[in-house]
Amino acid sequence: MSENQTPEWTPELDKENSAAIWAHVIPFLAWLLMMTLLGDPGGMHYLWQTIGGLILLFSFRPWRWYSKPKFRNLPLALGVGVLVFILWVGLESASFKNFLPGVSAFYERWFVDIIHFGTLRDPLEVGENGLHHYDPLTTGWPLFWVHMLGTTLVIGAIEEFMFRGFLYRWMQGSPFFKKNIGHMDVKMCVFVAIVFALEHNEWLMGFFCGLLYTWLVVKTKDIWAGIWAHALTNGLLGWYAVHTGSYWFW
Repeated sequence: MSENQTPEWTPELDKENSAAIWAHVIPFLAWLLMMTLLGDPGGMHYLWQTIGGLILLFSFRPWRWYSKPKFRNLPLALGVGVLVFILWVGLESASFKNFLPGVSAFYERWFVDIIHFGTLRDPLEVGENGLHHYDPLTTGWPLFWVHMLGTTLVIGAIEEFMFRGFLYRWMQGSPFFKKNIGHMDVKMCVFVAIVFALEHNEWLMGFFCGLLYTWLVVKTKDIWAGIWAHALTNGLLGWYAVHTGSYWFW
């Protein structure tokens, strides 16, 4: 039987399917809930969110339904991670704004923050010390590194298991974990990219980057490649935010 054929449905398979669904979905939904309840994830808020995310991941262990990491996929994963970072910040970078300010402003006005569609980003609020509350000189370096851990490994893993591991295959049939993760379904790839885009402020780049992450996972047949790429992208965004003051990316 091929991976995309539906196996004979049994009570044991039904139980495992339910367990696999919850293991992929609950950490993601809980992360969103923590964001809502804690508000702006600055300082100690991100500490609790990161700890909560780690507890959820190790409690539900979604990696049980995947093969071990294939380190031969690491170079491609890192390349995709860097490419996504470049796409994410490129049109709003200082060099691009100096080169084509009109294009940069057009992108920011119409393809960033769908809630405030048609407007430029609001200026970043700073404290009495003139620094943003994400700045490590405000939070302290220990909390900065907690933030980096949360945005790289924790949310990177949670989102990849949710979007590429679960949603992409669940839409193709049940039990989703029996579906071939290396099978390219263009419609589902686009659908997952749209959902991924709507979760992010930079929704247009979120769409293109969602396509790239899904392509990477399908190409390598390795969910860990997607996690590595996603973690590197988010880590580079954190580094970029600190060095340029562009904390809206973080």
